[in-house]
Amino acid sequence: WSLRGLLIYLGEQEVNVFRCPRPRFAVTVLAAITATMLTAAPPSAAAEGDRWMPAPGQAFNDGWKPLDGLGATYRPCQEVRWHFDRGSEGPDRNTMINDIRSGLATLEPHTGLKFVEIDNADSADLNFRWGDLVAEGWGSNVAGIGGPDGYGEGSVAFSNSVDWTLNKWEGRDWRRLEWPRPDLGPGWYSWKEGPGREALVVHEVMHAMGFDHVKDFTSIMYPQGAIPNNRGNLSSGDIAGLNTMYLNNPCSSEVSSDNSEESIPPAGLEISKPDRYYGTRVLRASVDDEGFMRAAIRTRLSKGQPLWVEVYTCDSADCEEYTTVSEKKIRVKKRGRAAFMVKVAQDQFVAVWDNDDELLVQWTVS
Repeated sequence: WSLRGLLIYLGEQEVNVFRCPRPRFAVTVLAAITATMLTAAPPSAAAEGDRWMPAPGQAFNDGWKPLDGLGATYRPCQEVRWHFDRGSEGPDRNTMINDIRSGLATLEPHTGLKFVEIDNADSADLNFRWGDLVAEGWGSNVAGIGGPDGYGEGSVAFSNSVDWTLNKWEGRDWRRLEWPRPDLGPGWYSWKEGPGREALVVHEVMHAMGFDHVKDFTSIMYPQGAIPNNRGNLSSGDIAGLNTMYLNNPCSSEVSSDNSEESIPPAGLEISKPDRYYGTRVLRASVDDEGFMRAAIRTRLSKGQPLWVEVYTCDSADCEEYTTVSEKKIRVKKRGRAAFMVKVAQDQFVAVWDNDDELLVQWTVS
């Protein structure tokens, strides 16, 4: 499955006016709305081992909520490797790395996770990047998007054009920024207020960790996160959710040290260049040391159409005879995208089929 919680920050203007010695101000207040995209049905809790999963029918009324009733993206006590692609970063936004580091440090004591910065995006469990979110179809006022890309993997993108990602919003504190408005006359000013940019980072990372929006206006996960509620800080509900989904759970057996033979992951797995059909594009594809392959594709199919991800082995030289190892159904989401995660081993094949049994893309695992 793959789920993305998309935090969209809009600049909405309200105007109050006064002049020096009470200058007139045009007021800009940041507001937020979100959407979520589910690209496949989740596996059962048992299939995911130690990750926290909600009980069937569990209600969430304590100021926090998992995305669409699903569970935690990461395992308890996991070392979450993260990477920030700064390739398209402008000089007026070049301190965002500081807010990412401080935002992750804010989350660590409430989750038990350890966030470790690395240089390789392909090996990261959490990827940050800059993006032209307007060109990507998210709108001109979107500051960031974020969410899980599958179990154990999440991503966050920041807009390279909106005001709130500029360096002047670096940090966590609530602030009021003022500037003169000579176009309105002598002594006129505009002002904008809101939390520092770290609040955006924490909100997006919590989406990537598996958290949805809530109706508690004191929460950093409240859709209009820039109103003067908790001023960009974690609420008691936020902390309760972080503790429940992560901190209060025993460390996963996958995380703890174990020298048994069963704990040794498959070594050196690689996936081939994909064979693509019917205009299918591969947005990303990787396989980790534990044998989990993660991929995201873009198809020409419309939202809601089913896809099947099949892992199989060939039983004959021409593969006329084969054995299906696993098969899962996913669904196409917005803009033809779909994502999945499957367990693979050497000499297996991973194929994605549409509802007419047409092959869209295939990889070989070696």
